[in-house]
Amino acid sequence: MNIRVTLRWLQVLDKLEPWYKNKGEFVFWTKVTSGDSTQDRRFPEEGHYSISDHRRWNKLDHLNKVMYDGEAGDSLCIELRGVETDRFSADDELERYSREFSGPVESWVGRHRPGDEGPPDPEAMSNWRICYDVEIV
Repeated sequence: MNIRVTLRWLQVLDKLEPWYKNKGEFVFWTKVTSGDSTQDRRFPEEGHYSISDHRRWNKLDHLNKVMYDGEAGDSLCIELRGVETDRFSADDELERYSREFSGPVESWVGRHRPGDEGPPDPEAMSNWRICYDVEIV
């Protein structure tokens, strides 16, 4: 059985920059493992996303980036990390996301987003939020 894991959107709550900078320059890495297969991705593939922490400009909607497309093993581990890159000082990291699914593959399927499981929700971290889909293909 094959599965696909797709990052739908992400939202940054803290741009990790001083108040006088309107936006941060963010890069995101994903690592998804199922069985013996691991797929690593970088978003964007080149450059960075300029993201504010202002509610009006802090969400990257409609990303629809495939993080994993392959065979389903006996478990699924999804890891994401985000870094605000700095030219003249050390980079700043967002809180890391990690979640593991086990049991029947059908139990992993669906949209995983903030607020779908009640507090504490794994997709609602302290300084950012994510939403992704797991589907059987």
